[in-house]
Amino acid sequence: MNTSDLPYTMIVPSIYGQVLVNRYDTNQTNALIKTGGSLDAGEIGLLQSIANLLPPGVVFVDVGANFGLYSLAMAQSLKPSGGKVITIEAQRIIFNMVCGSVALNSIENMFVHHLAIADQAGFIAIPKLDYTKVSSYGSVEFADEQAEFMGQERGVSTESVRAVSLDDMAWPRVDIIKIDIEGMEELALAGGTQLFGTQRPIAFIEWIKSDKQAIVDYFAVRDYSVYDSGMNLLCMPKNKGQDIVIAGMTALVA
Repeated sequence: MNTSDLPYTMIVPSIYGQVLVNRYDTNQTNALIKTGGSLDAGEIGLLQSIANLLPPGVVFVDVGANFGLYSLAMAQSLKPSGGKVITIEAQRIIFNMVCGSVALNSIENMFVHHLAIADQAGFIAIPKLDYTKVSSYGSVEFADEQAEFMGQERGVSTESVRAVSLDDMAWPRVDIIKIDIEGMEELALAGGTQLFGTQRPIAFIEWIKSDKQAIVDYFAVRDYSVYDSGMNLLCMPKNKGQDIVIAGMTALVA
């Protein structure tokens, strides 16, 4: 068989269970095969530790799940205490893989949605990719141009995906939310003012393709403490997460 005829989807055994990934992915697939864990294993462990300090029934929301490694890990660690995971992925092909991983591992407390998160409801045109090419599929940007080279040039073809705001989802409970959507983080926050004003979940947000200071300011005015965590910001609501000690992190807003 010619290697080009191989299915691009493969199953990789990992510390999160059997995971469906793209064999040509240069980012997470490479890490899973070599180490059995995610490139973000430390960050995942941090959120699991924080979740363990919260009351039972924790709800974790994963916005921009990619292959769902945060979600799979959190779903399994939250299961004994009755917690659940809400997973959102905009790339249809990657979304299908996440659903397959949920089924493979018989996970019942993880709910996967094929959606994009933006500042308002509507539709977003996302680029169609060649999933048989070597690329970093978690680095896909939905802006007009791809700022970071991900391994292949984007074509002109697009596929429409439904977009909603965080407030549109109207979740009755959210304890922790992770947002990693390749430069659309500020748009997501703009559509989540009610969520962060009333539910006040702990937030873990990648900032490297967004305005870091704008994200810090967003949470500062909502009475959050903000910690620098590498490529991410850990945002802890005051008077809710004050008993959680954040060791080894720089407080940008105390």
